[in-house]
Amino acid sequence: MRKPMVGVKIWAGFGNQLFQYATGLCLAERLGAELYCDTDTYRRHPSLDRPMELRALGLNWIEARVPTFSPLRQLACSLRLIPDQFRHATRLSDVYVYDPRYETLSGDCALSGYFQSWRHFVGHEDTVRRAFDPARLPAVPPSAAEAAIRAAVNPVAVHVRRGDYAISAESVATYGLQEADYYLAARAEIERRVPNPTYFLFSDELDRAQRELAGWEGLIPVSGVSALDDFRLMALCNHFIIANSTFSWWAAWLGKAPDKAVVAPRKWFGPVFAHLIQIEDRLPPEWIVI
Repeated sequence: MRKPMVGVKIWAGFGNQLFQYATGLCLAERLGAELYCDTDTYRRHPSLDRPMELRALGLNWIEARVPTFSPLRQLACSLRLIPDQFRHATRLSDVYVYDPRYETLSGDCALSGYFQSWRHFVGHEDTVRRAFDPARLPAVPPSAAEAAIRAAVNPVAVHVRRGDYAISAESVATYGLQEADYYLAARAEIERRVPNPTYFLFSDELDRAQRELAGWEGLIPVSGVSALDDFRLMALCNHFIIANSTFSWWAAWLGKAPDKAVVAPRKWFGPVFAHLIQIEDRLPPEWIVI
């Protein structure tokens, strides 16, 4: 008797890739299933500015084509298929809210979506942490930034996400940007809880982020050799002020400090997408939401 199959569509940026893979991995573990991933998007569209980066963590899976579902249909379904018969469909919009049907899935399953919720990992946290340990990322030459983070008593990662969020008024209205007021309020929350914090600034637009937070004395800018190196350095910190970003969400979630404090924004999307999310699904209950 063959094992069940769990297939998951992988697409978009690194943070989304982590959510998608983790959701498939945890379901496969629960079902005693084989994990299949569909990464065909990156082969068909090599010019995308979001490369397929899961392999950098040394992860393995069986490649297969996985169907894409509309949010008006079910999250996932039981499929009597062998791997090379997973049919590919055009990627459709997805539901951002956690679907509790995930907890009762059985048999062969295909997942296509964002799955941006900690709830998918309940009971499987150790499995996800082992799979995504930032120490598994490729080694880079020692840097002054890494030395400073390791030397700090309580290093705090501060992430400012701009990039495609800020390219137009429409993108700002859709994805939202965190203003300086959020970061200053988050700093106050950290300082109520954390003695002797040292703040390290990470951003996809570091110069702009420094200008926006110019009044923040002692904020140390960090620029790794790559986005993945930024991620690794961010995850080395003890505490986190994250943006509305799956990139810093994962760095914070993977942080290993036992007394970790994470501050996250309640306003995760702009007004266009605000109705699509329940913040309790997105942010673990122990995080500080402002």
